[in-house]
Amino acid sequence: MAMKRCPVCGEEYSNTYRTCPFCEEEEALRDGEEIRRSPKKSRRAAHGRQYNLITPTLVVLIFIMAGLLIYLLYGEKLAEKFGKDDPAKTPDVEDVMPPVTPVEPDDETKPADPNSGDMPEDGEPQKPDDTTPSTATPAPAAQTDYEKLFALPSGLSLSTTDFTLKTVGETAVIRVTGGSSSGSYTWASEDDGVASVDQSGKVTAISKGTINVVVSDGTKKGVCIVRCNVSGTAAPAATPTTPTTTPSTTPSTLAASGLKAGAATVVNGGNGVRVRSGPGTNYDILASVPNGADIQVVESAGNDWYKITFSDVGGVTTTGYMKGEFLQNK
Repeated sequence: MAMKRCPVCGEEYSNTYRTCPFCEEEEALRDGEEIRRSPKKSRRAAHGRQYNLITPTLVVLIFIMAGLLIYLLYGEKLAEKFGKDDPAKTPDVEDVMPPVTPVEPDDETKPADPNSGDMPEDGEPQKPDDTTPSTATPAPAAQTDYEKLFALPSGLSLSTTDFTLKTVGETAVIRVTGGSSSGSYTWASEDDGVASVDQSGKVTAISKGTINVVVSDGTKKGVCIVRCNVSGTAAPAATPTTPTTTPSTTPSTLAASGLKAGAATVVNGGNGVRVRSGPGTNYDILASVPNGADIQVVESAGNDWYKITFSDVGGVTTTGYMKGEFLQNK
């Protein structure tokens, strides 16, 4: 049998072996010792192939979880950003603004109805058996010059915006600047029965009360508060000169009924007397004045009707008309 020597270990072995059996035995012994001393390395080697399969799976799961987290945190903002031009996403007005529920006023705050059945008609008691409803519809009150001017925007400058007159007939002049280049202005008083104003801006005290005087150039307005803290009576309207053969009447007498301009009391009213917007029962009802109430007689309106002023609810001075049979000077 032919023999050959291993160049590594120097041992001789039969040439029937392709490699040195002595070196193979030595290598097997070394591998067994390494496994005995380091079992962890052997386990890592055993699971190496499993790690190669698990790693891509973990990466995919991490990406999926990250996507879910982004959607939960920023999903609404992203949908709003990329879907704001979508007409289907536009909310209706009803979705944004809740409906407004009207609030019914309490019984104590509801204004009294001047047309209620328990209110007398200009002092005359209502007939209990008259149940036929009236078909006459009063014409709407025309807007006054004061209301038209007061509705304009502010913009004119006045020499004063608040002053007081202390006696009947006392006057004061309001000067206005600004407005149109023509210098043409229109003046109006809120209540001529308290204070009147002419087209030059001169205000005259008539009776006790507080009103506004407004001036306008046609596009803008200016407003001044006039306080009439007067104690006298209003001057009577001018009467034509009478012949010397006719005895003169008292200047302050307004009519044959003997009423005079100034302080008066409501009488013969029963449940109260209605105040009209004009001298007649076909005019709108402004308020009802109780029997015994204090009012101011301004002037006669004819047919035993008189223009009066009185303090309405809340202390607001109101001007209206009442029949002379329900008035008596103090």
